[in-house]
Amino acid sequence: MTNNLCHKFLVTLSMLMMTASSFCQQLSVDSCVALALKNNLELQNSYLDIEAAKYVKNQAFTKYFPQIDIIAFSFHAYNPLIEYGVSDIKNAEIRNLLYNWYAEYGAAMGLPNTISLLQKGSTVGATALQPVFVGGQIVNGNKLAEIGINAAEIQTQLLRRKLQLQVEESYWLVISLQEKIETINTARALLDTLYGDITAACEAGLAIRNDVLKVVMKQNELNNSLIEVENGLLLSKLALCQLIGIGYSDSLMLSESLPTSIDEPEQFYVDEIAAVDNRLEVSLLNMNIEAEKLKRKMTIGSAMPQLSVGFGASYGNLLNNNRFTYNGLGFASLQIPLTKWWESSYKIKEHKVRELQAINSKKDYSEKMNLETRQSWNNLQKSFRQLQLADLTVTDAKNNLELVSQNFAAGLVSISEMLEAQAVYRQSLDMLSDNKIAYQMNLLRYRQLTIVVKN
Repeated sequence: MTNNLCHKFLVTLSMLMMTASSFCQQLSVDSCVALALKNNLELQNSYLDIEAAKYVKNQAFTKYFPQIDIIAFSFHAYNPLIEYGVSDIKNAEIRNLLYNWYAEYGAAMGLPNTISLLQKGSTVGATALQPVFVGGQIVNGNKLAEIGINAAEIQTQLLRRKLQLQVEESYWLVISLQEKIETINTARALLDTLYGDITAACEAGLAIRNDVLKVVMKQNELNNSLIEVENGLLLSKLALCQLIGIGYSDSLMLSESLPTSIDEPEQFYVDEIAAVDNRLEVSLLNMNIEAEKLKRKMTIGSAMPQLSVGFGASYGNLLNNNRFTYNGLGFASLQIPLTKWWESSYKIKEHKVRELQAINSKKDYSEKMNLETRQSWNNLQKSFRQLQLADLTVTDAKNNLELVSQNFAAGLVSISEMLEAQAVYRQSLDMLSDNKIAYQMNLLRYRQLTIVVKN
């Protein structure tokens, strides 16, 4: 009994340790993107769209083969559908002759004076119909279905790219807020040191109580800022967890940090025209043009003569004569839609208009994507220059703080100047952090526009 309890305790302890380790697992950008691509329901639906498009293609492919139908038929009428007797003969001479013959011989031989057909019967058969020429509708329909598959795949890639960008932006937002907390903690540490020094000086009669209150007010200000940033960090982590499809944990950790050195944007530059030509959106616009062309061809084909050949076979008894027989026939069908040309001529013109619209849309969106790429490149360059300036500002603010601290220790500057120097240093660190994040975001967006994301 003791061994069983010990075993259960060890199993429970190991499960708790595994659970804790899973909560404490650090997440990288790539792992967050992988989780989002795995758990996102909208993306899963896009995969189902691809599967559905493939089934549409399979449906279109079946049109190449004969259409085979099996037919079973049985009937029983209250009266014969066909009944013909001697009295139904129009010629009076023949009718009288048959009456006389039937009166003399027919009744004795047991022959009826009327013939009845199709009162009951049954048959089973099969037909096979093979289209020979239908104006290219089958070929063009298969091409259109293939375009549907390719378009669904591109839509999925676009959704993956959008989701990846959202995850990376959300990830780096969390990192930026963590950096702000570290900056605040650094400033708090400086203030705590200053508070100890100014308190000691006040007790020694070298400073006034008002100087201590100024430090305390600055400490309260930083504490309030810390609360606001921590709340923002919590919300950002919750948003990231929802985006990647995992539950939130207080011990959630991100393994990345803001880079200490930043690559210059020139190494990522791509010519705008080449970048737009490689965009997935352009491929989708080209498919839209091709789809409109195929729809127009199918409309033309529906108004052209259509030729089909077929074969049928049957086995049954429809004459109610107790004789079941086999039969078969071959046939050909030629359909020439004469009046449909009137309607189809307008449909063809409609598709020509749609095709021109698709061409204009491609040109319009290509120009807009060109401007979008240029604007993204400008933003990247601007954020890099701002980052360089922010880096220089931090260096200047740090040197100024060191100088002011030395002068404050020597009694050459006031507590207000010391607090102001610390505040400027903290603001410069915040500015540097913000500009690093801005550069990172602009780089992500620019690379999204200039690199085709593949499965």
